[in-house]
Amino acid sequence: MAALAFTASPALAEDAPVPEPPTFTSTLTATLTPDAVRADDGAPVPGQQGASGQFTLRLNSQQDIVCYDIRMTGVTPPFSSPARTATHLQEGQPNESGNPRMVFPDPQGPPGGPMTSTGCLQGPFTTGVVVGGVDTGTGFTVKDLEANPAAWFVDTHTEQYRTGAVRGQLSKTG
Repeated sequence: MAALAFTASPALAEDAPVPEPPTFTSTLTATLTPDAVRADDGAPVPGQQGASGQFTLRLNSQQDIVCYDIRMTGVTPPFSSPARTATHLQEGQPNESGNPRMVFPDPQGPPGGPMTSTGCLQGPFTTGVVVGGVDTGTGFTVKDLEANPAAWFVDTHTEQYRTGAVRGQLSKTG
């Protein structure tokens, strides 16, 4: 995959948090590790050794809502990314890279962890990353994620590990 040029767009507003819906259409999880981090060409690159994370995403595709529970340990801030946040959902197989399609608030807590981030966001989603004049979140829906969860990954980036501190592929668990 060729590297794409992108720019951050501070003019885009942050996706607004919403209340948790009464029901969910599916649940996805990912375990994040430093050995799963990939460069733009798909080659493995070192993430932050000793770091790990867990994502749980509860989806309501009828209302285009993602509720997230993120927990990280061993990740050393500050977080850093061209996107609005450094914690992302991206489309890509385990050996691929990709642009963010959705961003989550970066986990908070003591350096090294545990750091957490929880809440719910509703589409339309934006990332603050613009490629070819279009935000990389444009057109993404929860139905896309539910259709093939294994084709998506989550990760977080720091100043020291700009390619990624940890990364994990999503799988359906409910």
